Amino acid sequence: MLFLFVMEYRNKVKTCLTFVKAHIKKQTITYQQLADRLEVSLLTIKRQLNANEISMSKLLALCDAAGINFTEVWQQVEDRKVQHTVFTVEQDLAFYKSPHLLHYFFELFCEKKSPEYIQTKWQLSPASTHIYLRKLEQLLLLKLSTQGIPTFLISEPIGFGHGSLNIMKEIQKALVDVSEKLISERDDEPFVIVKPLILTEELRHKMYEEIKELVSRYAELSERYFSELPHPVGQLVICDYKLEQQEESVCNIINVVGFD
Repeated sequence: MLFLFVMEYRNKVKTCLTFVKAHIKKQTITYQQLADRLEVSLLTIKRQLNANEISMSKLLALCDAAGINFTEVWQQVEDRKVQHTVFTVEQDLAFYKSPHLLHYFFELFCEKKSPEYIQTKWQLSPASTHIYLRKLEQLLLLKLSTQGIPTFLISEPIGFGHGSLNIMKEIQKALVDVSEKLISERDDEPFVIVKPLILTEELRHKMYEEIKELVSRYAELSERYFSELPHPVGQLVICDYKLEQQEESVCNIINVVGFD
């Protein structure tokens, strides 16, 4: 689940920042000292250390300037048990029926944009903004103050769970897209493996776990180092399903007078 993975990655980076700030305080390193070591302004250091998000390159630079072993910090974050917030069936259904509501929520919650910013960006009417916020409040995702200021009732990382209609829709779109890419003329050659497998249920699920671990590792590399670089975006689709028991679909050999 890309949405869930991105949220988990961002949460890890924010936790790293928390560790960095704790180390700085413990070692009595001032913000000005960090700014001098990185040759940036004091305001830049304050903004980076208190930001909701920070790029991996800047985080690494902060660790170096503070004398922190980044590998050890990241491992501490990896070892923490992350509790995911999963959308309820009602929330999932609402987002499935109204994709624009999901987009609004994503900008509001994930991108940390204000209702006013979203309203201006998408040229929404004040009434539409009110309807979006009230709907998210009805779904118990946020609470509005008397002034209409939202307070979120959930925390990161968050995403869709097993059996989500939205996940099923994304999978369907991906499979259709893959089918079209495979049969159309292309400059590049897609990587495809189609392999019938006869496995026990235990081995099948073990394979699933190993595939998920491998894909997550590369997805994290993508998020860490390449998301802001001009590399082409690839679409990875992995699908395994049980074939119905049926006779082998071997085509009969027939008389022919030629081939096109």
